[in-house]
Amino acid sequence: MTALPTPPSRTEQVFDAIVDDICTGKLTPGSPLRQEQLAERFNVSRQPVQQALLLLRNQGLVREFGRRGLEVAPLDRDFVSHLYDLRELLDGYAARLAAERRTEAWLEEISEVVRLGEQAFAERAFARMISADVEFHRGVVEASGNPLLVESTAVMWRNVQRVMGEVLLQGGSPAWVWEDHAAILDAIVRGDAAHAEDLARRHAAHGEQLILDAMGPSEDDDRAADG
Repeated sequence: MTALPTPPSRTEQVFDAIVDDICTGKLTPGSPLRQEQLAERFNVSRQPVQQALLLLRNQGLVREFGRRGLEVAPLDRDFVSHLYDLRELLDGYAARLAAERRTEAWLEEISEVVRLGEQAFAERAFARMISADVEFHRGVVEASGNPLLVESTAVMWRNVQRVMGEVLLQGGSPAWVWEDHAAILDAIVRGDAAHAEDLARRHAAHGEQLILDAMGPSEDDDRAADG
């Protein structure tokens, strides 16, 4: 007997809604998060809001400030570098496994994701670009056939999605992003595991540089320039 999926709890619903607001720029770094206002907005008690905020804090999306407050955590260069170091490793491994374990049904689905992403890029539809980008990489992870890898990358992709949103809001999505996706998919289709891994790792490294460039110079760079 196939078990029915468990519907999301109120805590999960509040968590997902706040993450979406952070990733789409509705909640910018430094925005305060007050339990009473969030409970009223989502029409829930304070308990699921409190639990959702605790999860967000544990995942680094919000931080404590003041005596008892929480705010959306700022992005910093060290965090982005650590995040993309992890992404390069896991995305490369996932692409290698996907090239070895791909199915025809999966190839049809992921090809459609790439098509929709390229269309969103052509139309400069930022929200759809982010959605398709994340869906492509999550799809590659799922094609790896390793459920622990899928679980391990879930938190990482929450943060990557947020970083993508920060860059796209500044108009920073070059054409090579979707050219890379098409090349990664081509290597997976051909079953070239080593090349798929190499392309995925290089794509993540290029993405890191794109993010850091969009963030501007670090404080150390500014001090060096002043000196």
